[in-house]
Amino acid sequence: MKTFFTFLALMGVAQAETYQDPKAAAYYAEHKEFFHFAAPGDLPKNLVWHDGAEQKEFAEPRAIRGGNLRQFTASTPPTMRRVGPNANNGFRGELYDNNDFGLLAAHPNTDEPIPALALQWAMSADEMTAYFRLDPNAKFTDGQPITADDYFFAFYFYRSPWINAEWYVDYYTREWGGITKFDDHTIAVQAPRKRPQQLENLGELRPIPRNFLKEFGPNYEKLYNDRFQPTTGPYFVSKEGFQREKSVTLTRVADWWGDRRKFYRYRYNPDVIEYTVIREIDSAYESLLAGEIDFMSIGMPRYWYGTNEKKAYLNGYVTKVQFFNDIPRPPYGLYINTQKPLLSDINVRRGLQHATDFQRVIEGFYRGDYERLNQFSEGLGKYTDPAIRARQYSPELARAAFAKAGFTHAGDDGILVNTAGERLSFRLTFDNSDRRKYLATLVESARRCGLEYRPETLEHTTMYRKVMEKNHDIAFWAWSVSSRLPALWESHHGDNAVDKLADGRKVPKRQTNNITGIDDPELSKLIDQFRASTDENEMIGLSHQMQRHIHDNADFIPGFRVPGYRLAHWGWVKFPEGFDVKSAEDPQSFGLFWLDPKQRETDLKDFRAGKVRGGPKTLIEDRWRTE
Repeated sequence: MKTFFTFLALMGVAQAETYQDPKAAAYYAEHKEFFHFAAPGDLPKNLVWHDGAEQKEFAEPRAIRGGNLRQFTASTPPTMRRVGPNANNGFRGELYDNNDFGLLAAHPNTDEPIPALALQWAMSADEMTAYFRLDPNAKFTDGQPITADDYFFAFYFYRSPWINAEWYVDYYTREWGGITKFDDHTIAVQAPRKRPQQLENLGELRPIPRNFLKEFGPNYEKLYNDRFQPTTGPYFVSKEGFQREKSVTLTRVADWWGDRRKFYRYRYNPDVIEYTVIREIDSAYESLLAGEIDFMSIGMPRYWYGTNEKKAYLNGYVTKVQFFNDIPRPPYGLYINTQKPLLSDINVRRGLQHATDFQRVIEGFYRGDYERLNQFSEGLGKYTDPAIRARQYSPELARAAFAKAGFTHAGDDGILVNTAGERLSFRLTFDNSDRRKYLATLVESARRCGLEYRPETLEHTTMYRKVMEKNHDIAFWAWSVSSRLPALWESHHGDNAVDKLADGRKVPKRQTNNITGIDDPELSKLIDQFRASTDENEMIGLSHQMQRHIHDNADFIPGFRVPGYRLAHWGWVKFPEGFDVKSAEDPQSFGLFWLDPKQRETDLKDFRAGKVRGGPKTLIEDRWRTE
């Protein structure tokens, strides 16, 4: 202990003089059972401290710092807020999820803990408390030092009704047992119960910048709507960097704390990342081939295979990459709003599953490169039930299910109707990405089953708002998955499905991740049991039961799973040996690439002059392939 505190003194680390919110301080005093204050000498004497030094560094020492990375986005985010209405949008990863750190991180190749904002950690003998020694040099992107008080403030912030985000209120109330401050750079975090992956759960706690939130109050949503919340990562968005519906520019922090740390140096190398709004994906693709975008995902087959005919590829300037990763699979598919008329009938929903031909989409549109997703929770190891299989396309089985719901007669156009004269017809909502081009396949296949899908394509932000307001019938969607444990409270618990009015009526609950509106008391009970369980075998069994309930409820039609990512990049974008790490969803997940601005200048000059730089280059990196 003395060694660590002496180390802080030698480094000139003093008690931080930062803002203390009086309302937060009062909240801590009101909840003494959760917020604890102690002295350094109160630390247990028998702790065994770890620092992750045995784990192998995964970034590339050859990486060059600097340059401007040019990217695109179909639209700017509807809000810059970290939480609250519309905050869980498609741009959130660039702003926050990939640009912030917890106390610990998971090594992207081994899944073992490595230090992040904590330099060292230790677990109590009963595995109910984790102790952390914070990096005294770590700062938020606005330059404010990160101290124990910012972790205290995180609980005050996330539990507040002012953020209008019930998932966070629930999570930061139920899934944590308490927090203790020993000094500015030493804390302990208590668990609410025994559970698997205890250290991983406790180590994910992230600080919240108190100084930035000095005005935090009932007007949080409006006041902070267009303001980037400082993170612990390498990039920030200035006031000028957010140009609504034009661009978002991320600027690298000068002298970022991670540049001196083993697992963070040599990463996040561009000085600037500029996302310019390009609404049409085809226009973005042309910008890539002209050298105006540095790299781009080309997961759609017509881009992957079509690149073979483009000069940028044929003349050796652009490289195609297929990288296979090993991650929990995002549930791509159709989300059925069970709160809508007719869709509340389980027989209709099961008929929809048999009437939706995703296998034809995979074999035709995706040329067999994607694989059929079988259920909502895949890629979770032993927590995934391999016996659950997606319902296969079958006009006979679809019509049999529809008949059970009363749809037994076909109208003049072949669409089934019930005795009340209601047509079996639903709005099918997609965003305006390339995926909209296989809507016709789903519409045609459905008609063979007596079902009408009325296609609707919306700009991404508009679609996001519609779905989060629960105004859709059926929408193509996917949620990112950040844990190898099922997290189904957000998407399937009844608490997130409906609001109960004073007169006893139920109305759809807006702005929650339960976008199917499923309200199954038995499933909600299983979810609660899973969250409260302390036994791994019991949790595995509960996980399988939950997945079976979701399958039986048929509120989600499994679409496809993507076994990695495909990329096209210019030669001035450099990647390490092996290209990326096992856990990478895309090149920016861990930021291992770098730029060579001088090569960019030379390559563009030669490319535009028609010079050839060797033949086509395609890289297949499959060392992490699992399927």
